[in-house]
Amino acid sequence: MIKIEYYFNKVCPYCPAAKNLIDQLVTKNADIELEDVDTWTEEGIKRGMALNIMAIPAVVINGKVKIVGWPFETSDLQKFIDEAAQQPLR
Repeated sequence: MIKIEYYFNKVCPYCPAAKNLIDQLVTKNADIELEDVDTWTEEGIKRGMALNIMAIPAVVINGKVKIVGWPFETSDLQKFIDEAAQQPLR
């Protein structure tokens, strides 16, 4: 199982496009658990700061920050998913 955390907020103009791209990949991979983390909330702020995420959209895969900011491509995200599939989840 691969866990993806998607960090976003309501006012980010790039977050909807990033979410759409992530959702497309997640629907093709049954082995992925997706969690949306809203950085507009106190909990989201705490979680983002714990990972030193200072920009959004951001993608964390199996606890490691892989993508911060926009733009990124489907191929970028797929590469990180493939790498995570090769490593055991801690």
